[in-house]
Amino acid sequence: MALTHCTPLPSCAVVAVTGRDARSFLQGQLSNDLLGLERHPGMLAAHCNRQGRVLATLRLAADSEGVLVVLHRRLAATLIGQISQYVLRADVRLEDRSDRVSVAGLMETGPDSHGPPASAVAAGLTLMVASSRRMLLVGARGALEASLASVARGTPADWDRLCIAEGEPQVQPETAALWLPQMLNLDLLGAVSFSKGCYVGQEIVARAQHLGRIKRRMLRYVGPPHAALQPGHALFSGESLAAQIVAATGDHASTQCLAVVELRYCSDLLGARPGGSEFVPADLPYAIPAPGAIDSDD
Repeated sequence: MALTHCTPLPSCAVVAVTGRDARSFLQGQLSNDLLGLERHPGMLAAHCNRQGRVLATLRLAADSEGVLVVLHRRLAATLIGQISQYVLRADVRLEDRSDRVSVAGLMETGPDSHGPPASAVAAGLTLMVASSRRMLLVGARGALEASLASVARGTPADWDRLCIAEGEPQVQPETAALWLPQMLNLDLLGAVSFSKGCYVGQEIVARAQHLGRIKRRMLRYVGPPHAALQPGHALFSGESLAAQIVAATGDHASTQCLAVVELRYCSDLLGARPGGSEFVPADLPYAIPAPGAIDSDD
């Protein structure tokens, strides 16, 4: 019987947003609708700049003090600095708690997998549901380790492979401000609300959505093992630049990656090559809008 595997995720930071106005403040900063946060612990959202480009991808959960935000560790200080300038007179405080709060990933490895262990709930850890096969647990390092002591271990690379297979992007410093949320399929992943009202970058994101002007989308690729791919690396179709890497991970069997691709190359990517290596398209668990619906540049 397959068991739930867990792994520490040292690349993740935890930022606490506290104060009386924490929720309403974040509502005006992030792409998703935080009014549904209690119903959707682990809500996915984007933090965008004024041009609608994604600066960070976030997982959110409510706690007794406000909202917990999980994001890439190297973006935590930047997020706090960028959002803090909008606080003004609001009762909001932002704190990076990564020195004392850790993040672990729980991965469902088969059809008979168990859910999170009861000890995790009993310890009062924060549970964030990423998908039917992935969950995040957030809590004090000692309590987290104790709660997961009896769970089979995986690795951060296992987690990365599952994220890629499920088509979930993570923006890193090398790729911050490159893409609109739709280019990362965040609209297809339920990370963008088009009805909640204003947030930073909302006008650009909404215009692109309603005018159908998304000419790039994130696709998945599989290639040879141990290919040296990094976020932001280029993929080519023939001699033409066709895409940029969002995330990649490799092992002895293959390298898997997510890449934002110009949709005019969708039928011409079987020979896509970073550094000369052959990469071929692979399935995603959601449908990509047809290239025929695209009518102008983003």
